[in-house]
Amino acid sequence: MKLTEDKLASAIKAGNFSRVYYIYGKEPFLINMYVDRIIEKAVGADANDFNLRRFEGNPDPDMLSDVVDTLPVFTEYKVVTVKDFSTETRTTSTDKQYLEIVGNVPESAILVFYCINIEPDEKKARTKKFIDAVNKAGTVCSIDAMKAPKIAALCVKKAAKEGVVISDGDALFLTERVGGKMQAASDETAKLISYVGNGGVIDRGTIELLVPKLLEAEAYDLADAINAGRRADAYRIIDELFRKQVEAVQIMAALSGTFFDMYCANLAKNNGIGANEATKLFGHYGGKAWVFTNHIYPPAARLDTAYLRETVRILSETDIELKSIPVDGRVQVEKAVTRLFECRERRGR
Repeated sequence: MKLTEDKLASAIKAGNFSRVYYIYGKEPFLINMYVDRIIEKAVGADANDFNLRRFEGNPDPDMLSDVVDTLPVFTEYKVVTVKDFSTETRTTSTDKQYLEIVGNVPESAILVFYCINIEPDEKKARTKKFIDAVNKAGTVCSIDAMKAPKIAALCVKKAAKEGVVISDGDALFLTERVGGKMQAASDETAKLISYVGNGGVIDRGTIELLVPKLLEAEAYDLADAINAGRRADAYRIIDELFRKQVEAVQIMAALSGTFFDMYCANLAKNNGIGANEATKLFGHYGGKAWVFTNHIYPPAARLDTAYLRETVRILSETDIELKSIPVDGRVQVEKAVTRLFECRERRGR
């Protein structure tokens, strides 16, 4: 059966296990969390090698079958996990064997296939066939990336458990600073908790001091400065990026992506497409959806389409130069930004 994330969480909490799971999606932090919860609930966090076996990739099906069929020791269940199982690299013979294993997991075992570093394509034939097989025998759950406000709320909760205060607004600021990535937000929150200590307060100044800003966030600030005509701010950001030893190609890729998003948002607005619909249309999700709907779409909708079209062209030309001929990267980035300011003035911004 296919379950939503909420229903998967409830089933695990209640100890209503399936014989086999296939858990995948866009949020590795949550996928790992649910696999760990299955293990802890079924065999305990300190399970021995008899009751918990871990595999990675595509293990030999005969060996996997033997392990799954082996009885647990002093527990009701044995858990077998297979991390980053690829549904598209199997041979015809092994494909049949894996499907047989999925359909014949004994009541004493729980077999968990999950993906952290790969994202299955549900439209491909073999992936669909594998999903269908697990769906018949157990549980399939595709986990979407968590949106920024929800990640921020979890950061607030995490801090509160340790006697530390962080406001909703500052937690969201932290989440955006790490690009809406749940694992990064959790790790940075733990670091900040350690820094301020029990009874402390995590404020915006502390976050700015200790949490490095994601390149994409820096690129948005740079684009915002260019669109507003703030030359001093723009060149200060460039100076900071090169001081951090960020490569010119990386800066240009991030800045190009930001202006391209603005161009897409502008076209969406001009065609009567709202922010949320545009977010789905352009494939943004998780933290990036929050940035797109709240920071990209509103200002881009007010900009001139011809101006944005020209910015994309200028940045594309610069990117090609950086990658095709030996040039001074910093000079090329500053030259591109100067051209963007000139474009803004010429378009009457």
